[in-house]
Order: sequence, then C-alpha cells, then structure tokens
Amino acid sequence: MNILHATESHNRANTGITFAVNELVSHTLPQLSPLGTVTLLSTGQTDVQVASGTHHVSVDLAKGPARAWRYAPRYGATCEDLIRERGIDVVHVHGTWLHPQLAAVRSAHRLGIPTVLTNHGLVQWALRQPDWLGAMKKRLYVGLVREALFHKVTVYHAITPLDRDSIRAFFPRARIEVIPNFIDVQELDSHLPPTSGQGGERYMLYLGRLHPTKGIDLLIEAFGRAPLARDWRLVLVGPIVDKAYEDRLRHRIAASPRPDRIELREPVWDPAAKYRLMRDAWVTIVPSHTEVVSLVNLEASACFTPTITTTATGLTDWTEGGGLLVEADLGPVTQALSEAARWSDQERQQRGLASRRLVEQRYSATAVMPRWMDLYRSLH
Repeated sequence: MNILHATESHNRANTGITFAVNELVSHTLPQLSPLGTVTLLSTGQTDVQVASGTHHVSVDLAKGPARAWRYAPRYGATCEDLIRERGIDVVHVHGTWLHPQLAAVRSAHRLGIPTVLTNHGLVQWALRQPDWLGAMKKRLYVGLVREALFHKVTVYHAITPLDRDSIRAFFPRARIEVIPNFIDVQELDSHLPPTSGQGGERYMLYLGRLHPTKGIDLLIEAFGRAPLARDWRLVLVGPIVDKAYEDRLRHRIAASPRPDRIELREPVWDPAAKYRLMRDAWVTIVPSHTEVVSLVNLEASACFTPTITTTATGLTDWTEGGGLLVEADLGPVTQALSEAARWSDQERQQRGLASRRLVEQRYSATAVMPRWMDLYRSLH
C-alpha cells in the first residue's frame, strides 16, 4: 500500500498539525515496509525533520494576497503526478480551510483515489470560537466549497467524539472514523532524563502556541487569584503567533498580583530540553477553549507529570489517570491550580504514574496505530 499525506505546510509554525503528521508518517512506514511507501506533500519551507524513508515534496507558494490562502499554483498538478508516479492508494489530507486541502481532494477524486480528511479540530474551532464573524466566514466557506471539496471526501477522521459531532453538524451523512492523536512513548523515553529535578523551586507549566484559543490569559488570571504559597512560579513557553495577543498577555502579567512569579519564555524545540522541562514541572496546564487531544497533554503525562486540562480538549477519560479535567472558565481553573498545589509529594508522584499508564494504554503509538492501519486497508 502507498499513502500520500497532503498538508498545507510542514513546519514548526503549523505546530500541532505538523507534529501529529510526523508521528503518523513515522509509524506508518514500518507497517508498510518493504513494499509500501509514504509520500508527504506540503508547501513552502520545512524546518522539522521528516521521518527517514519518507518521500517529501514541497511546492512554492504564490506571491501576493493569495498567499494568505496558502495558494500554490502547482499543488494540484504535483499531487496528481505523485499519485500516478508512486502508485498512491490512499490520499490523507490534513487541515480544512486552505487551498492545499481543496487541491488534494479534487486531484484524488479526479483519479479515483479514496481520501481521508483530518481537520485537526479546525471544524470544532470554527463552531466554538467566540468571534461570530470568524465563525460565519467558516460556514460561508463550507457552503462555497461543499461540492468541490467536502462532498468528495471518502472518510472524515475525527480525533475526539466532540470533533466527530462538529463534523456531523456540517455533514450529517458522512462516514466518520474516530481515532485519537498519539505519541511514541519509547521515542520520548530515549530523550527523558533518568531522574526528576523537582528538588528545586516548584513551577506550573504551560507549553504550546501563545494563541487566544489556548486560554493562556485565563491561566495568568487564575494563577494570580489562586491561594498559592509565595514560592510558586508559572512558566509559559511557546511560539508567538499573534503579536496583539502577546501584548495582551504581557499586560495581564504586569497587572497580576504575582508579576514576578510569571515567566514568558521562548519556545523549546529540542526534545530532551522540552521533556526535561515537562518532567521537572509540578503540573502542566493546558487551559484550551477548544482542542483535540493536545499532544502536550500526552507528552507531559508520558513524562510522569500530571496535567490540568479542559473538557474542550476531548480527553473525556483524563480523570481516569492522574489528571484534572475542568471547564475553561476562571473559577474551575483557579480551583484546579489550588488543588494541584496542595498535593503531597506522594500524591503528585502517584498521579504522574497514573497519567503515564493512561497514555501507554490509550494514546501511545502501540495502542493507536492498528486502528490507522485498519482504516487505510479498508480503503485499499
């Protein structure tokens, strides 16, 4: 079997989608070897390592206003060339709203090749975002390309049941398969320090994009309101994707009762450094307003660090491990921070172990990849 993954861009700026695609690509290859292949089609520059053995092709973006739509004039033709030359059996499309997804689905449909569309929570985000104008634009886009794109998709992939319901709201008769995001626990372990460095000052950690959907402003306010000892720190780590939002965060930090206890840091891309930061944190917080099985939740838990996250992430089973699951509101997040700060060393360790077990059993490559292979084979 030969699989083509089509994505709008494969770089750090695309964060969650890029790393989810990388995980899927790297774990599909061994399942297909020695006869099957994996091809990756993207646009623009790539600044992340692609799994060895992957045939990666990137096409140039157009110049001018069309660039905002990630318009690449050669994307569709290149997709068709790859399908023919490499004998592609399934085209797996990642994303929803931009030109590469439209071009890839149309190309595959023209050549009679089945498609899987993973929206990576973008449909859910469109329905839940507080900006009514943005939501209206997304609904208008769906209407405009319903026939050209969405009705040509063979299978919709949902990452969570909430994601599935969001897709169903737009496409009630579509075939939808639910498969969660996953991580390679063994690969993570190869970068994980053998012992925790929690002997120093305790800190709570947020790691991810600094974007309004992530609820970081909510976290800053909750940290300022929670009844915490004076030595607690809040460490916020991640790339800035919205300058106006960064300014808002810095204003909130300055206005916090604990401005000297909140750190805003540059992103950490090195795996060993990132996992050390997670391992040494007392708790990791992912207070997203909308999310689909955040990889940060999975990675932190695999590092034996419990996480606080929201019901909007789709992790409905999170409390079965050692994590806390709350609504994305000030009161619940404040209460969760207070509860985590009261854990004894023993309880924190037990929660970390339980979090790790949950990821191993339900969100590891070993647990999830058989479901992907079953889906691909059902289309072959």
